[in-house]
Amino acid sequence: MTSCEDFHHRNIFQEIVGSIQTFWEEHENEDFQVNIEGACIKCHSFILASCSEFFRSLFRSHMKEKREMKVDLQNISLNIFQLILKTLYTGCELLTTDNVLEVWSAVHQLQIHFLIKHCEDFVVKNLSVENLEMYRNQAEFLQFTRFSEIVFPFMLENFMSFRNTEAFLQLDFEDILKLVESEHLVVSSEDDVLFSIYDWVSYEDPTASNVQASDGSDETNNFLTVANEADAKVNSENDFNDGAKKREESQPVLGQSNERTKHLLQLVKATRYFLVSEACINTLLTNRLTRSNSQVEHIWREASVFKNSNTQNRFWPNAAIHRESSPFENVGIMCGCIFKVYSFQRNMWLYTPNLGYFSEAKYIDVNGQFYCCFNGTNRKGVYHFCNNNWVNVLFSPNEVKLFLSHDRFIYMFNSDNKKIERFRPHSHGATCRHRRSTIVTESFYHAINNAQYAISFERSILVFESVGNNDLAIVHCWDTEQNIWTRLTDLDFSADNMASFSNELFTYIIDESGRLYKVERLETIQFTFIKKIWDFQALLKGSVLFKDTLYVCGEFPDYGKYIPEIKSIYSSLEFLDMAYGGTSFVPFIISKSLIK
Repeated sequence: MTSCEDFHHRNIFQEIVGSIQTFWEEHENEDFQVNIEGACIKCHSFILASCSEFFRSLFRSHMKEKREMKVDLQNISLNIFQLILKTLYTGCELLTTDNVLEVWSAVHQLQIHFLIKHCEDFVVKNLSVENLEMYRNQAEFLQFTRFSEIVFPFMLENFMSFRNTEAFLQLDFEDILKLVESEHLVVSSEDDVLFSIYDWVSYEDPTASNVQASDGSDETNNFLTVANEADAKVNSENDFNDGAKKREESQPVLGQSNERTKHLLQLVKATRYFLVSEACINTLLTNRLTRSNSQVEHIWREASVFKNSNTQNRFWPNAAIHRESSPFENVGIMCGCIFKVYSFQRNMWLYTPNLGYFSEAKYIDVNGQFYCCFNGTNRKGVYHFCNNNWVNVLFSPNEVKLFLSHDRFIYMFNSDNKKIERFRPHSHGATCRHRRSTIVTESFYHAINNAQYAISFERSILVFESVGNNDLAIVHCWDTEQNIWTRLTDLDFSADNMASFSNELFTYIIDESGRLYKVERLETIQFTFIKKIWDFQALLKGSVLFKDTLYVCGEFPDYGKYIPEIKSIYSSLEFLDMAYGGTSFVPFIISKSLIK
């Protein structure tokens, strides 16, 4: 239809509506009467039957109302019926936020389907935190099933406001569980999620106090934070602890009648509880809900240990994976002449231009901080990425072959295969404030002819020595506390080109030929061959397990067959090709402001 034809038809439509309106206003040929609240409303059966399924059925029947051409309407107010009638005759708008619920019920009773749809669209468009409960109850009563599909994303997006309403506290367990476990929940910090859960669980106790409070910050220790965040954190935690003391003093003794307490453990497990702040953990540990549930208490003690461990980025359980709304993201950083970041949640490579680059450098994560060891001709040493700059924290005249973190220390295995140095890095704030601070190193001496790889494993460092034609690996164990070395075993394994990853139970090592071993401590440290998971050669740069998918990063000149799933280890296998080369692939938590 051309624009001229469309304009012409609109004019015809408007003229028809105008004629019907005039017909109604002049009360001509009115053949039907509606009695409502003592008033008699004259109208036209044709208009009623053409718009309302209720009236159409009535006029087709042999009921008394059809014979007498009048009907008594119940459960609809006079003013609402007159408003509906006016809309049928004139096409005028009838809905406001004040009358929509009453009109919605009335048009359902009269079965005016296009006005039912109009009411449904209106409540969707005008949905707010304040009216959500009313609209939701009405939608359930009128069986508007599409509303449930709309209201859930709304609650996710507006959670920070919704959590403070009576409607939130009255949610069913299934609804709140669905909310807190969602990847799309929009929150300022995970603290808010946990406080909301505790408030929901306490709601049925009439003496329970509101536990919600938060400093509003996401306390991820990260190399991407700016220097003044450290000072802000101190002030924030002081305020937080003051509030925590007041909340604890006012907490009631929980009664046995609160049935919601049985859901606390499942709700906490559904959150990202490893991402909450230390202040939140301390507050919830003293909460009576926690103290009455040993399993929940264990979770918070486990979370406290996790936050203070040096293994946060070696494996991410679901409780440590950031939501979409978080300012941080779980990624793998490809380190080399250029930096690229692989987003596991977005399944794509991204750029991070602010990291700069060092060629021939080795990179590691140290408790959420990014370090590199540079072996350049004119410049050697260890650098800490702080405030978007690489800060030199240690000068080292020796070329470093292996560079890793273990138990709060950074270890450097020199290329002479004899000397090992270690030092305890300063905090992020100390590095940023003092730039090159005084760092004391310790030296150890132990000869390993051809050390090619090393990993932190529990209280020890495992060092893999390559022998023969790179088809045999000798595994050495170094107890760093006792400074005792032990030769563990010989493996049919290529130490020259290998990677490692962990899950909640075990550590695994994998070589260039795809030979996969499990590492576990029984009476001694044991290595168990699992399978050869691919049949080609690969130049490995790193690997990580993310949501049961094993990501292996490196160069893969000739792809071949591989095993896509090994039960209890990984459910899928992804190869990330480092097309631009690189020295390593480091799992990390990065600020979204630094990636494009």
